[in-house]
Amino acid sequence: MTIARRPPIKPASRVQRTSRVTGVYAACLSWGKAVSEFLRAGRSRPAIAQIAPAFYAGVADFNGDGKEDIFLSQNFFPTEIGTPRYDAGVGLLLLGNGKGGFSPMSSRASGIAVFGDQRGAAFADFNRDGRLDLAISQNGAATKLYQNVGAKKGLIVQLAGPPGNPNAVGAQMRLHYPGNRLGPAREIQAGSGYWSVNSPVQVMGLDGDADSVWVRWPGGKETIEPIQRGQTKVRLIHPN
Repeated sequence: MTIARRPPIKPASRVQRTSRVTGVYAACLSWGKAVSEFLRAGRSRPAIAQIAPAFYAGVADFNGDGKEDIFLSQNFFPTEIGTPRYDAGVGLLLLGNGKGGFSPMSSRASGIAVFGDQRGAAFADFNRDGRLDLAISQNGAATKLYQNVGAKKGLIVQLAGPPGNPNAVGAQMRLHYPGNRLGPAREIQAGSGYWSVNSPVQVMGLDGDADSVWVRWPGGKETIEPIQRGQTKVRLIHPN
């Protein structure tokens, strides 16, 4: 996979450059369960995921196949005297199979290559094309922004929460498919790692033709909003 370089995005001077990822950055699992499955199951811990510490574990559908993936920001340079720095990672994307298993993508395949002391990271569809993009920060170096151009486009879902919680932090959402099949859960979070937060506007990968969006709102109310085949965006309002 190749990477085409683009000029820096302005006015964010700390963003060094944007890489257009021509491959893809991806379980039928919620954020917490995906991470816990990854940590517990030996089959889900490939060696390359253990070569350096990780400060961020982001769970989302980066390749748009309807299964959640994990991105790890890696490395730790400021070790104590006598301990070599941990610098073997370049940022790792693991594609989920929807059953708790994750397969690593090489840097060449994903297009992600951050050689510095990585810290926080966050995903968002910054150019609103229906694919999740990825920002990765570094300790003492520029933040890098990767534009995802290889994933299958998903459904953009924006929630309008109740008074005092406009982004509906704490809400959970899932896509519903014919046959009463549910896709993976996604949660709106106010913090998503080391000094970072993912976008409250979600991109839900599609594993077929979804017919509705299920939401459990802060406070426990649940709604189901029908969607049309081919629909690309939906905005849902808290049922007050």
